[in-house]
Amino acid sequence: MVSPAFPGLFLAFAAVALLVFASVSPPAWDKVNFLHASSGTQEVVYGVFGYCIKGGECSSRSVGYDLQLPGSSNVVLNSKVLHNLTYTLILHPIAGGFAFFSLVFGILGAIAASRVLTIFMAITAFFGALITLVIFVIDMVLWNVLKNRIQDAGYTAGLGNANWFTIGAFAALALSSCTSCCGAFGRFASGRMAGEKY
Repeated sequence: MVSPAFPGLFLAFAAVALLVFASVSPPAWDKVNFLHASSGTQEVVYGVFGYCIKGGECSSRSVGYDLQLPGSSNVVLNSKVLHNLTYTLILHPIAGGFAFFSLVFGILGAIAASRVLTIFMAITAFFGALITLVIFVIDMVLWNVLKNRIQDAGYTAGLGNANWFTIGAFAALALSSCTSCCGAFGRFASGRMAGEKY
């Protein structure tokens, strides 16, 4: 019999994958980014822990970093408020941690046919969804303000794919929380191979 936790388990796995991709954005991996901008011949991509010039150097990895557009002298990106918002980007891997624990509780709940573990899965997915929603709102504010400043200076900029990974992870975690909560009221076997239900 398929565990009542299975739909939530699948969605938690999807959320973990999406948040891992979002978290390993520049300077670790420049294929996934929150914002990409061009200043003359240089393209810069921004991530959770820093930024990279495509085909060139990257900033050092840190929680919170100075927002710069290399190759431009007339763009002021790094205000105190925006710099402080870069510290909140650490919420992406934190949300990923909640999604991972939700996945672990779901796997254990499916193996042990445990209602309690399914409830823990629903709770961790809920908190993961809440954190993911908060960081998505912060992402939209931070990256849109930067995009507008860069475009106002005459350069090109656009939102990257990591923003959509984040909203996809929010949707997956929210649905995981709902389906896990509903699954917690489903029928569970008293043991892995048991035919009795409780």
